[in-house]
Amino acid sequence: MSFEFLEVIKGYLPVIAVFVSAFIAFISTIRHKDLERFYKNAEINLEKTIEPMYYKIKYITGISDTNQKLKNINGFFDTYNSKLINISKLGNRQLIELFLETENILNQYISHKDDKTKEVLLSRVRRLHREIEKEYWRLFETIYKDYNWYKKTVDMNYVFRWSLRVSFIVEQTLYAVTWIFFTTLFILVFCQIFGGDVALEPKDFHEKFYVIMLGAFSSLIALYFFMFVNYVFADDTKQKKKFMDYATAGLTSVIDKIHLKIKDWKEKRNEQEREDD
Repeated sequence: MSFEFLEVIKGYLPVIAVFVSAFIAFISTIRHKDLERFYKNAEINLEKTIEPMYYKIKYITGISDTNQKLKNINGFFDTYNSKLINISKLGNRQLIELFLETENILNQYISHKDDKTKEVLLSRVRRLHREIEKEYWRLFETIYKDYNWYKKTVDMNYVFRWSLRVSFIVEQTLYAVTWIFFTTLFILVFCQIFGGDVALEPKDFHEKFYVIMLGAFSSLIALYFFMFVNYVFADDTKQKKKFMDYATAGLTSVIDKIHLKIKDWKEKRNEQEREDD
């Protein structure tokens, strides 16, 4: 029975192949159009909205005189008034909500002119600056991520160019593998200390610990080698890394993100405390 079924399927293979090919082509076309639309919108948003806002609010946060800073904040929201411009062009819901909240706090301060609202406003503007900066560089990296690559490899021999591309793929793979090893190591040690019944026998723990540690440091050494090769021959082609990011396998980037999250959380808490007083 099964052989008869296979014979029937075999007879329809050309038709199935046509349908599968058409489906793949359809999905690829949709993806290509989505990406094309995304890059077009991202480029317009960066040029027309995010970039002007970023440099203006960066200038404002750098002003030391409070009265001058408040005057410029007022001017900023006169220019980027939610009633006059299309705020949806910010393209980020959290950023839009923070922008509208900050604008609302400014209106409250204009109405009351009290110190508590002023402190909340200044704190909210600092947070808005960080979020706009984050969005600015995210869009910049997205649009120009391959700019340095093509600039450095356009005249390169195709064999070297292909080898360098493979080297980048290996680096990214080793980066993921290294983090998986160290995460596994952390979980193993954590379960051994706090796991109770889940904890392994000392002999089993030591065996697994040394095997994972060996794998982690082997992948780390290999990662450093490919990072060094790519850094020397192509520099930062993705426009995202600094030297310390290479030296710490991206750990500094993670620490910076955690630091910003903690900073935002503290400012939110302080704002809430001021509003509750």
